[in-house]
Amino acid sequence: MTYGTPTYYAELFSDFIADVQHDSPQFGDNLVAGFKLAIADWKKYHEQQVQELERIANKVDDEIGLQTEAT
Repeated sequence: MTYGTPTYYAELFSDFIADVQHDSPQFGDNLVAGFKLAIADWKKYHEQQVQELERIANKVDDEIGLQTEAT
């Protein structure tokens, strides 16, 4: 099984789908809710990473500007 292929992801998803039970619909509902939470968490992480990269880029611009002005 090669990472990133459809077969790879099918194997991963099958583990989750196995939790869906006709007599316990809350498991399927929780599966969907958990997926949405994971997306939200990763989105927040990446948004925070972008903010930090912007802060660092500004810091670099400020320090390079100071060095250029001093020379």
